[in-house]
Amino acid sequence: MEDILVPLFFFGAVFGFPLARRAMIHRHNLELLRARSGPAGGVAAPGTPPDDAPALALRLPEPHRLYALALLCRLQDAPATLEPHTRALLGQIRREYLPDTLRSYLNLTPAAREHLRAGGRDPEELLREQLEHLSRGVDGALRQDHGSASRLLTQGHYLRDRFEASPLDTARLDAAPRNLGTAPLQK
Repeated sequence: MEDILVPLFFFGAVFGFPLARRAMIHRHNLELLRARSGPAGGVAAPGTPPDDAPALALRLPEPHRLYALALLCRLQDAPATLEPHTRALLGQIRREYLPDTLRSYLNLTPAAREHLRAGGRDPEELLREQLEHLSRGVDGALRQDHGSASRLLTQGHYLRDRFEASPLDTARLDAAPRNLGTAPLQK
């Protein structure tokens, strides 16, 4: 019986432990995502619209779908260290402006499309223009965020002040070792 149990236990430990560990890590990551997504395990707080921009973008015709998804990716990949004003603007683009633009286009009826075309406006062209405006807004917001550059400069000034010796300090430090041998001993 021992001949079977020892190898079985060994192989179970060798192959089972990594699988159990991976499952625990996966569960922990899911809990973190739920905690970040808001109260009650992902349910949006009252008064906030659901995040349907990705679902709306997937319903767009092909060239606009890729443009909207790329815009969503840029908003998602924005650095977390942005200034509060910039972070708020990008959040507003993500939660309000982009979904409203996509909903407006997707809710066009055939009669509304014909009305726009009769007025000399192509609905697809209007959507492209609005997506380009949003993209320029994201570019401008990211360009205007000087917080990280300011923090880097501040850190550089601090380190220079902290670790760069002034000429007076250097002269004092150079004189100290020479005076050690010539200083009179006191009892």
